[in-house]
Order: sequence, then C-alpha cells, then structure tokens
Amino acid sequence: MNRLRPPLIHRRGFIQKMALSSLALSLPGTLMAQQHLDVQRLRNNMHLVTGAGANILVAVGPESVLVVDGGMPDKSREVLELIQSLGDGKPVETLFNTNFRPEHCGLNALLGPEGTRIIAHENTRLWQNNDFFVSWENRHYSPMPARNQANSTFYKTGSLSLGTETADYGFISQFHTDGDIYVHFRDANILFVGDMLSKGQFPLLDYITGGWIGGAQQCTRSLLEMANEQTLLVSSEGDPHDISQLELQQQMLDHAYEKVADAYRTGRSLEQFLASGPMADFVGNYGDPTLFVELLYRGTWYHVPGRAIRGII
Repeated sequence: MNRLRPPLIHRRGFIQKMALSSLALSLPGTLMAQQHLDVQRLRNNMHLVTGAGANILVAVGPESVLVVDGGMPDKSREVLELIQSLGDGKPVETLFNTNFRPEHCGLNALLGPEGTRIIAHENTRLWQNNDFFVSWENRHYSPMPARNQANSTFYKTGSLSLGTETADYGFISQFHTDGDIYVHFRDANILFVGDMLSKGQFPLLDYITGGWIGGAQQCTRSLLEMANEQTLLVSSEGDPHDISQLELQQQMLDHAYEKVADAYRTGRSLEQFLASGPMADFVGNYGDPTLFVELLYRGTWYHVPGRAIRGII
C-alpha cells in the first residue's frame, strides 16, 4: 500500500454563510421586526429570530427570558431590543452559546457584564479565551474580553427550568467544533441543534477547532434518538426542520466516512480524493461539496493514529 502522507497545508478564503431564508413551516404568529430581523412564534411562547447572522431562539418564561445564541455582535443591540419587546421587559436570565463562533455569541458583550448566566461547553469558553488562526477561513481569532466569555460551563449535560418548561442541554461529540451543544425544550418538543444540522449546504467540519466526521456521525445518531416525528429541529440557519433532515444527514455522513476511509486505506492524496467526486450522490441535496470534502479529509488525518479508520494501523 502507498505510504500515507499528511495533508498539504494551504489557505482557503473565508466562505461567507448563506443568508437566512424566511421560515416556511405552517406555524402561527409571523411578524417583521425592525431593521431586517424576522421573528416567528413557534410553540409555548418560544420565538425564532432570524436575520442576525445565525438563528436565535427566545423562550419567554413567567419571570425571565432564556435565549439560545445571540447573532453577530453588530446586530446585538437590535436583537436585545427585540428580545425585550418579546419578553415584555423581563430580564434575560440565561444565554446559551452553542459554540464559540461570533455569530453565536453576539449578545455576550451586552449581557455578560450585566451578570447574565452564559452557558456553554468548557471547550467553547477555551476557544473564546484563545488566540488562534483558522487556515481554511484565512481568519485570525482574538480572545474575547473575560467579562464577555461564557461564565457557566459544563462538560456533558445539564438541565434548567423556565416556568413549566424544562430545557435539557448537552454535549455529544465533536461536530463543527469540539464544543457544539444542543438545547432540548422537552415540553415544547423543540430541539436547538445549532451547527450540528445543515440543509441545502454541506456542514462544516472545522478540524482546527476539533470538528471531524466521526464526531459528526455520533452527534447525528444521538440527535435522532432524542427527536421524533413532532420535533421541531432548529439549526443555525434557515427554516425549522423535521426529523427527515437528520435522517438524510446521517446517510450523507455515513457515506462520507466510508469514502474518506477508503481514501486513506488506498493512500490517496487530497487532490486525488477531490478528483474522485466522493460526494456526487448528495450534490442535489447539499450543493457544492468542495469545502466539505477538504475539511473531511484534513480532519480525518488527525484521527488516523487513533485507529479511527479500520484497517489503517
């Protein structure tokens, strides 16, 4: 067999995320907020806010408000004003960061100094406090001020109450980063999955911050076990999804694993792997696979010594 060689290092331009589409599910209560922020009421006094760079979920309780993700920093004041309107002036008691990326943490700078509990995986806080470069984005990340970072971190699971609603949250495995978390509102049957679910474009497996195919498969399997036919799945972009989108993603990720495993077993380079068109069967569902295939290949390399690929070592 040909000798394996590490991936070639080169920089990719930053891929701008697709604009959020308007929600298409038949759910009541759609309204338009100021300055291009869209709001849709989901279930049990929970609202989905779009137009801030990433989806935001606002859950209004009897005495306080819980928010999942915060959009981009430059939208934070508009978002906070909207949240205050939705919550009739009730304080934001809890804010979740589903990973470290700026489009999830825009409210931190406003709410952190006010003493709001900001919940995230411990790895997310570590990335927020780190100085590093992501080569495939050609982007440098600087540490967030300490007062803006997550201040209530965990490793596996947690739970809290908002009136009669219970919000379970947890970490499954490495997907987009090594700190992606879900928030599951059990009574409303809404599962916020952030960057662990993608529709219309391939997910990003950011190997620089811990993402990889094996973790993505494990996350998707576990999310499927949590969900049922009535579950509303809220990802970082676009419409709420039903369980069928998770099922399709599981098929796609299992296919991707087998393809990249075969590439390493046969000693193919990244260029050879790309040329083989490994994700051609899923282009109709997810679009251009080029970046996904590159991240898939590079991220898998770091797990080969751990015998993640059967038959390699």
